[in-house]
Amino acid sequence: MLIDDLENMLTLLAAILGLLGCLFKYIKAPKRGYIFLIIFFLSNFLSDYYWTIYSLVMDTYPEISEFLAYFGWNIGYFALLLAVMHFRSDEVKRYFHPIILLPILTNTIQFFMYIQYGGIFNNLWQVGVTTVTMIFCLQKIMYCLKHRKNGARTPYFTTLVLLYLISEYGMWTASCFTWDNVFLDPYPYFTITSAVLMITFAKGAEKSYGIVTSDGSENELAENRYQMLFQAIVTVLIGGASLGGYVLANVLKDTIPVLQIGTTASDRIVMMLFAISVVLCFLVLLLVYGIDHHYIKVKDKKLQMDAARRSRFSFIFTVIITFILMCFIVIYNTRLLYNASVTEINEDARDVVKSTAAELENYITASKTTLRVVADTVEMMEQKEASSEEICEYLEAQTKQQSMHFDENFTGIYAYINGEFMDGSGWIPPEGYDPVNRNWYKTAIDAGGEIAIVSPYLDAQTGEIVLTFAKRLTYKGKKTDSSTPDVVCLDVLANHIQDITEKISVAGKGYGMVLDQHGFIVAHKDRDKRGGKLSDIFDNRIIGFAEGRFDTVLDGKPCTLFAHAIMEKWVVLIAVNNDELLEEVHSQLTVTILISLIIFLMMTFFYYSGYKIEQHNNKKMEELNMEVVTALAEAIDAKDAYTNGHSSRVAKYSRMIASKLGYPEAELNEIYMMGLLHDIGKIGVPDEVINKTEKLTDEEYEMIKAHPVIGSKILESIKANPRLSTGARWHHERYDGRGYPDGLSGENIPEEARIIAVADAYDAMTSTRSYRGVMPQEKVRREIENGIGSQFDPRFAKIMLGLIDEDKNFTMKES
Repeated sequence: MLIDDLENMLTLLAAILGLLGCLFKYIKAPKRGYIFLIIFFLSNFLSDYYWTIYSLVMDTYPEISEFLAYFGWNIGYFALLLAVMHFRSDEVKRYFHPIILLPILTNTIQFFMYIQYGGIFNNLWQVGVTTVTMIFCLQKIMYCLKHRKNGARTPYFTTLVLLYLISEYGMWTASCFTWDNVFLDPYPYFTITSAVLMITFAKGAEKSYGIVTSDGSENELAENRYQMLFQAIVTVLIGGASLGGYVLANVLKDTIPVLQIGTTASDRIVMMLFAISVVLCFLVLLLVYGIDHHYIKVKDKKLQMDAARRSRFSFIFTVIITFILMCFIVIYNTRLLYNASVTEINEDARDVVKSTAAELENYITASKTTLRVVADTVEMMEQKEASSEEICEYLEAQTKQQSMHFDENFTGIYAYINGEFMDGSGWIPPEGYDPVNRNWYKTAIDAGGEIAIVSPYLDAQTGEIVLTFAKRLTYKGKKTDSSTPDVVCLDVLANHIQDITEKISVAGKGYGMVLDQHGFIVAHKDRDKRGGKLSDIFDNRIIGFAEGRFDTVLDGKPCTLFAHAIMEKWVVLIAVNNDELLEEVHSQLTVTILISLIIFLMMTFFYYSGYKIEQHNNKKMEELNMEVVTALAEAIDAKDAYTNGHSSRVAKYSRMIASKLGYPEAELNEIYMMGLLHDIGKIGVPDEVINKTEKLTDEEYEMIKAHPVIGSKILESIKANPRLSTGARWHHERYDGRGYPDGLSGENIPEEARIIAVADAYDAMTSTRSYRGVMPQEKVRREIENGIGSQFDPRFAKIMLGLIDEDKNFTMKES
C-alpha cells in the first residue's frame, strides 16, 4: 500500500503543480490553450484528490461507482484533445503523412487488452479520445519536421502531450499484468514519467505560443504586481483546500463512526472530499473568468481574443456555470429530501417497533398471569391435600375455560405433581415418557419459582410455533421432595404474535419479525421462515438485542433493522430494504432532475439566442472596421503615386507569414490590420516629400523617418485595440539594432513588427518605384537572404523565402 500511496500522491502533486503552472501562465497571458489545460488539470484534480486523500486517511480505496471514479479523468482527456487541436494551424490540418495513423493500430490492440479489466464505456472513451489526440500530435510533429527549414515553430507542447499519452498507455498496460518483483513492475516508472510530463505542459504551451516580451513600462510593472497577487491567491486557495480536506477527513474518521441510513463515516468522507474538489474547481474557473474580465479592461493589455471569441467564451462559460449551479441545487435538494425522508422513517420506525413491543409484552404478561393463577391454585389444592384426580380435573377445566373464553391459542395446561404427569388437554404421554428430562421441566427448575419462557419450538405435526410458560411450585415454605419438584406449564400457540408481526410496516415499507434470545424466529411476515434462525435470513448476525438501528445485508442487498427488546428476553425487529426506503426519494429526484434539465435547456436557449445576436453584431462591426481601415490605408497609399496598394499587399504578406507560424484566426486578423495601418504616419509627412523623385535632403529624410512615431501616436488613441500601433511604430526597426525610431534589436522588437518588416521590404522590392521597376524574383530572394540576421528576424525571413519558393509564377508582386 505504501508504493500505491506514493504513486497517488505523486499524481495528485503533478495535477496541483500543473494547475498552478497553467494558472500562472494564464494570469500573464490569457490564451485559450491555457484554459483547456486548466480544465485538464482541474479534471485530474477532481478524480485524484478524493481518491488519494481517502486512501491516505482510511488506508483503503473508496467504494464508488465506475462512472464517478473515471469522471474527472475522462473530462481531462477531452480537454487535452481540445488543447492539442488549438495549436494546429490551417496548414497542419491539411497535412497528411501515413505515420500519423500509427496510433490507430497500436491503440486498437491495447483496447482489446484493457476491455478485459474495465467497463466498455470508459475504455472506449479513453482509448478513442487519446487515439485522436495522438494522431493530431503526430500530424503537427511531422509537419514541423518537414517545414523546419522554412521556419516552422518547434511543436513543444504537442510533443510533450504525445510522450505523456505514450506513458499513460504504458501505465495502463502494466496494470494488466501481475509482477512478482515490485522493482520490475513498470507501472511506478510510467507513473513518474506521466507526472513529470504533466508538470511541463504549461511551459510547453508557452514556448509554442512564442516569447512574450515586456516593455518595462510603469503599466507593465503594475500589471506584474497584479499578476503576482493573483498567483499568491491561487497558490493559497489550492494549497489550503488540499490540506484542509486531509484534516477534515481525519476528523470525520475519528468522530463519526456511523451516520445516517446506509451512510457510514467512509461514505461521508468520500462525499466531503469530492465536494471540496468540485468547489475548488468552481472557484478556479471563477478566478479564470475574473482574470479574463480583468484583461479586457486593462488599457495596455495584449489582446488575444477578438470580440467574437470573447463572446463565445463568455457564452460557454455562462452555460457551464449555470449547469454547475443547477447540479449543485439538484444535489443539495436531493440531500435535504434524503435527510428528511430518513429522519421521518427513523421516527416512524421507532414508534412502530416500540408500540409493537408493548403490545407483545402485554400479551406475554397475560399468558404469565394465567399460568400464575393456575399455579397458585394448584399449590393451595396440594396444601389442602387434594387428590391427584382433583388436581387433574382442575387442569382440564382450566384448559377448556382458557381456550374458550380467553384465548384459543392457549392449547393446554399441564403439570408434574408428586412424581405424576397430569395433562389438562387429555393428552396421554407415550410409554417411557419422562417429564423430568423435558426442556420445559428443566427450564422451570432453573428459574427457581419465577415464570420462565421455554425456548419456542416448531410443532412438526401442526406446523405451528409453540410457546411454553413454566413455573416451579414452591408451596410457600412447605417442604417437598426436592429431587423432583412440582412444575406447572402453559402451552400457547404463537398465532396471535404472528398476526401482530404480519401487520408491522413503516409507512407501507419493510416487514417485521420476532426473535427469542437465541435468534430463533418466533414470528415472521413470511410464515415459511418461522422456526429458523436469524443467520438463515441475514448474512451477518446482530450481537445482542439493544434498542436502536442496525445496518445489515438481506438477500445480498443492504437493509436497515430497527429493534426493540421485549421483557429483556425477546426482540421485535423491523427490516427495511434501503432501496425501498429511498424509493420516494428516487422518484422525487427524477422529477427534480427533469424540471432542472428543462429550466437549464430553456436558459441555455436564451443564452444562445443572445450569443448569436451578439456574434452577428460583432461580425458586422468587424466588417465595418475592416472597411474603414482599408479605406484609410488606400487614402494613405494615394499620397504616393508609386505605392498604390502597398499597405494591402504588406497586410496580405504579413498574414501569410503569421499563418505559417500557426497563429490563430483572431491574431491573423489583427496582424492583417496592423499591416494595413503600418504607414498611417505618412499622413503627417508633406506630399511633396513623399512624391519627390530626386534625392532627399537630410531634413527631408528625417521627416520620412518620423512617420513611424506619428503613426504610433495616431493608433495609440484607439482605446479598443492599442496594439495596432505596434506595426506602425517598429516596422522599420532592424534585427541588428540599426533601425529606427527606437533602435530596438532582436526579440526586443515586437514579433508582429518583425513580421511586417519582412513583408514591407518584400513588397518594396516587388513594386514599381520612381527610380526602378519590379525587381526580378531571384534578386528579391537574394536580398531577403542577405538580410537574414541583420535586417530581418531569421525565422520570419526563412518563412518568406519559403513563400517565394512556392510562388512559381511570381504572382506575389504589384499587379
